[in-house]
Amino acid sequence: MADCPSLMQYDALYGHGSSEYWIDIQVSGIFGASNSKEKGVADGIRIFCQSFASQVKAYKLSELMLFFARYKAGKYDNSFASFDARRIGNAFFKEFRSERNYELDAINRKRIQNEIENRRFTPPEGYSSLSWYNELKRCAESGDAESKQIIDLWKKSE
Repeated sequence: MADCPSLMQYDALYGHGSSEYWIDIQVSGIFGASNSKEKGVADGIRIFCQSFASQVKAYKLSELMLFFARYKAGKYDNSFASFDARRIGNAFFKEFRSERNYELDAINRKRIQNEIENRRFTPPEGYSSLSWYNELKRCAESGDAESKQIIDLWKKSE
Protein backbone atom coordinates (compact mmCIF):
# COMPACT_ATOMS: atom_id res chain seq x y z
CA MET A 1 0.00 0.00 0.00
CA ALA A 2 1.18 3.47 -0.75
CA ASP A 3 2.73 5.38 2.13
CA CYS A 4 0.86 8.56 1.35
CA PRO A 5 -0.90 11.03 3.64
CA SER A 6 -4.65 11.20 3.87
CA LEU A 7 -6.37 14.44 2.96
CA MET A 8 -6.75 15.15 6.69
CA GLN A 9 -2.99 14.68 7.21
CA TYR A 10 -2.32 16.92 4.19
CA ASP A 11 -4.36 19.66 5.86
CA ALA A 12 -2.41 19.21 9.10
CA LEU A 13 0.92 19.36 7.25
CA TYR A 14 0.24 22.34 5.00
CA GLY A 15 -2.41 24.27 6.90
CA HIS A 16 -6.16 24.31 7.19
CA GLY A 17 -7.81 24.61 3.80
CA SER A 18 -4.92 23.06 1.85
CA SER A 19 -6.92 19.94 1.08
CA GLU A 20 -9.81 22.02 -0.29
CA TYR A 21 -7.35 23.93 -2.45
CA TRP A 22 -5.82 20.68 -3.74
CA ILE A 23 -9.27 19.37 -4.70
CA ASP A 24 -10.13 22.76 -6.22
CA ILE A 25 -7.11 22.44 -8.53
CA GLN A 26 -8.25 18.98 -9.64
CA VAL A 27 -11.88 20.01 -10.20
CA SER A 28 -10.91 23.26 -11.91
CA GLY A 29 -8.76 21.22 -14.29
CA ILE A 30 -11.79 19.13 -15.21
CA PHE A 31 -13.87 22.30 -15.58
CA GLY A 32 -11.20 23.84 -17.80
CA ALA A 33 -11.26 20.77 -20.06
CA SER A 34 -15.03 20.97 -20.45
CA ASN A 35 -16.92 23.16 -22.89
CA SER A 36 -18.77 24.80 -20.02
CA LYS A 37 -17.58 28.34 -19.26
CA GLU A 38 -20.56 29.60 -17.26
CA LYS A 39 -19.58 31.83 -14.35
CA GLY A 40 -22.26 30.34 -12.07
CA VAL A 41 -20.80 26.87 -12.56
CA ALA A 42 -17.28 28.15 -11.90
CA ASP A 43 -18.45 29.86 -8.70
CA GLY A 44 -20.02 26.61 -7.50
CA ILE A 45 -16.72 24.74 -7.75
CA ARG A 46 -15.39 26.25 -4.51
CA ILE A 47 -18.52 25.27 -2.59
CA PHE A 48 -18.36 21.75 -4.01
CA CYS A 49 -14.66 21.45 -3.12
CA GLN A 50 -15.28 22.45 0.49
CA SER A 51 -18.05 19.89 0.84
CA PHE A 52 -16.23 17.14 -1.07
CA ALA A 53 -13.01 17.65 0.93
CA SER A 54 -14.90 17.21 4.20
CA GLN A 55 -16.43 13.95 2.92
CA VAL A 56 -13.21 12.38 1.60
CA LYS A 57 -10.73 13.57 4.24
CA ALA A 58 -9.93 10.01 5.36
CA TYR A 59 -8.81 8.93 1.87
CA LYS A 60 -5.16 9.01 0.90
CA LEU A 61 -4.01 11.52 -1.68
CA SER A 62 -2.84 8.63 -3.86
CA GLU A 63 -6.40 7.25 -3.90
CA LEU A 64 -7.85 10.64 -4.78
CA MET A 65 -5.21 11.11 -7.49
CA LEU A 66 -6.22 7.74 -8.94
CA PHE A 67 -9.88 8.76 -8.87
CA PHE A 68 -9.26 12.09 -10.61
CA ALA A 69 -6.99 10.46 -13.20
CA ARG A 70 -9.67 7.87 -13.98
CA TYR A 71 -12.36 10.56 -14.07
CA LYS A 72 -10.33 12.72 -16.46
CA ALA A 73 -9.76 9.66 -18.64
CA GLY A 74 -13.53 9.27 -18.95
CA LYS A 75 -13.91 6.11 -16.91
CA TYR A 76 -16.75 7.44 -14.78
CA ASP A 77 -18.17 10.20 -16.91
CA ASN A 78 -17.31 10.60 -20.56
CA SER A 79 -19.17 13.86 -21.06
CA PHE A 80 -17.07 17.01 -20.92
CA ALA A 81 -19.66 18.86 -22.96
CA SER A 82 -21.24 20.26 -19.83
CA PHE A 83 -19.69 20.46 -16.40
CA ASP A 84 -21.48 19.58 -13.19
CA ALA A 85 -19.43 19.16 -10.00
CA ARG A 86 -22.10 16.87 -8.57
CA ARG A 87 -21.19 14.31 -11.24
CA ILE A 88 -17.71 14.16 -9.74
CA GLY A 89 -19.11 13.45 -6.29
CA ASN A 90 -21.53 10.85 -7.64
CA ALA A 91 -18.74 9.13 -9.57
CA PHE A 92 -16.58 9.01 -6.45
CA PHE A 93 -19.22 7.72 -4.05
CA LYS A 94 -21.20 5.47 -6.38
CA GLU A 95 -18.51 4.02 -8.63
CA PHE A 96 -14.97 4.65 -7.44
CA ARG A 97 -15.46 3.57 -3.81
CA SER A 98 -16.93 0.18 -4.69
CA GLU A 99 -14.23 -0.32 -7.32
CA ARG A 100 -11.55 0.69 -4.81
CA ASN A 101 -12.92 -1.69 -2.17
CA TYR A 102 -12.90 -4.54 -4.70
CA GLU A 103 -9.28 -3.74 -5.66
CA LEU A 104 -8.19 -3.51 -2.00
CA ASP A 105 -9.89 -6.83 -1.24
CA ALA A 106 -8.02 -8.45 -4.12
CA ILE A 107 -4.71 -7.03 -2.85
CA ASN A 108 -5.42 -8.26 0.69
CA ARG A 109 -6.45 -11.73 -0.53
CA LYS A 110 -3.19 -11.96 -2.51
CA ARG A 111 -1.15 -10.82 0.51
CA ILE A 112 -2.83 -13.38 2.78
CA GLN A 113 -2.33 -16.12 0.18
CA ASN A 114 1.37 -15.23 -0.05
CA GLU A 115 1.68 -15.34 3.76
CA ILE A 116 0.06 -18.78 3.81
CA GLU A 117 2.35 -20.03 1.07
CA ASN A 118 5.42 -18.66 2.85
CA ARG A 119 4.45 -20.53 6.04
CA ARG A 120 3.90 -23.77 4.18
CA PHE A 121 6.50 -26.35 5.09
CA THR A 122 8.53 -27.93 2.32
CA PRO A 123 10.80 -30.76 3.47
CA PRO A 124 14.37 -30.95 2.19
CA GLU A 125 14.88 -32.78 -1.09
CA GLY A 126 14.72 -36.54 -0.71
CA TYR A 127 12.39 -36.43 2.30
CA SER A 128 8.65 -36.59 2.72
CA SER A 129 7.11 -34.63 5.60
CA LEU A 130 6.89 -37.82 7.66
CA SER A 131 10.40 -39.05 6.90
CA TRP A 132 11.82 -35.58 7.71
CA TYR A 133 9.91 -35.50 11.01
CA ASN A 134 11.17 -38.98 11.88
CA GLU A 135 14.74 -37.91 11.02
CA LEU A 136 14.46 -34.82 13.23
CA LYS A 137 12.93 -36.88 16.01
CA ARG A 138 15.80 -39.41 15.80
CA CYS A 139 18.38 -36.58 15.88
CA ALA A 140 16.61 -34.89 18.82
CA GLU A 141 16.60 -38.16 20.78
CA SER A 142 20.36 -38.40 20.09
CA GLY A 143 20.83 -34.99 21.74
CA ASP A 144 20.74 -32.63 18.72
CA ALA A 145 19.47 -29.33 20.19
CA GLU A 146 18.56 -27.79 16.82
CA SER A 147 16.35 -30.77 15.87
CA LYS A 148 14.65 -30.64 19.28
CA GLN A 149 14.02 -26.91 18.84
CA ILE A 150 12.42 -27.44 15.40
CA ILE A 151 10.14 -30.17 16.74
CA ASP A 152 9.15 -27.96 19.71
CA LEU A 153 8.28 -25.09 17.33
CA TRP A 154 6.09 -27.42 15.27
CA LYS A 155 4.28 -28.60 18.37
CA LYS A 156 3.61 -25.01 19.50
CA SER A 157 2.16 -24.03 16.12
CA GLU A 158 -0.38 -26.86 16.14
